[in-house]
Amino acid sequence: TPTQVAESPAKDESKFIPRRPKRRTPAKKKAPRKPKWDAESIIKDPKSPLATANLRSILCNPMAWSCLDQADKAEILALFPDRDHILDAGTADARPDLASLMNDDSFRYDCAAYTENIAQGRHDPEWLASAWSAHERRKAGDFDEFLVERLEEDWGVEIPAGMRIVR
Repeated sequence: TPTQVAESPAKDESKFIPRRPKRRTPAKKKAPRKPKWDAESIIKDPKSPLATANLRSILCNPMAWSCLDQADKAEILALFPDRDHILDAGTADARPDLASLMNDDSFRYDCAAYTENIAQGRHDPEWLASAWSAHERRKAGDFDEFLVERLEEDWGVEIPAGMRIVR
């Protein structure tokens, strides 16, 4: 009978060495993602999507009205300058006349001006504070002399003393 030779493992074969299990790092809890635009920043930030939106179409969408509660609806209707654009005025069913608003040039202009003001940063609190300060200074007459001098220089005439602003 042939002799049996014990085979030794080949050099390239290595014994299985158990590895230490890897430590799992605890899963990082993700903080709730803050929405990019909140109600306040969307009307103040010049990069707001509202700055380039077609505000007139948004406001004249029937869903824009139906999603409001009664208090909000009443507040908005109270801001209307007249009752021409309100259907069923004075009732619980009062609502804007969307067809009338879509064809109103003043509404079209005001929506465009509002989005332009957002794009220009004119709803920023600092800008508004500066604008109100300048308004009060103009009202107090701080710029009257400058304006008179500029008018006289630009037009080459002198304003008679009786026509000058007296405060």
